[in-house]
Amino acid sequence: MSETVEQAFIAPRYLAGIGDPGWIIQPLHRVAGWSYGHDPLIPRVLLTSPDQLTQLRLAPGDPDDPDWWTIRHARSADQPAWAATFQSRTPVEIIAAFTDAVIDPSGSPTAPPDPFTALQDAGWETPRHFGGLAAPDGIARVERVGTPGSDLWLIETTPFVVEPTIWRAVFTGTTPLHLIAAVTQALA
Repeated sequence: MSETVEQAFIAPRYLAGIGDPGWIIQPLHRVAGWSYGHDPLIPRVLLTSPDQLTQLRLAPGDPDDPDWWTIRHARSADQPAWAATFQSRTPVEIIAAFTDAVIDPSGSPTAPPDPFTALQDAGWETPRHFGGLAAPDGIARVERVGTPGSDLWLIETTPFVVEPTIWRAVFTGTTPLHLIAAVTQALA
């Protein structure tokens, strides 16, 4: 039996701050049975799924490094390889929505959801000269860029139209849509 505990203390959630990485690491290790690699000389966390296809890496370093959090899934017979990265300041609630969907025992839905739906339902709109959706306050944006087969999903929070970015998440175009939809639902 799977239990989900959801807490949100800051609204909008995309401005919640980094939080405790244990919200992500503990459920993967203790509940879902992911194994961990440990090197006492390197301050990082490596967790691997029981089927050895998915790996989470938390490698603290430069706060602006796009690869603080990396989740990679190897190619399998029925699924292409995919990857997701989250910068250091990404709220753990956002990352946990993604990892919870990864370990959800019900698996992916038969019809892939549209990641934009939850955002549109929450009042996100398409601003001029932008191909995705932006939060009503204009701080967070979700965009799918590129062409099928070489596309990416980008989520970015920026208080101004240009830098500085608070945090950014990037998903390869082969990332299952229900995982990206879990993140956009958490944003909404």
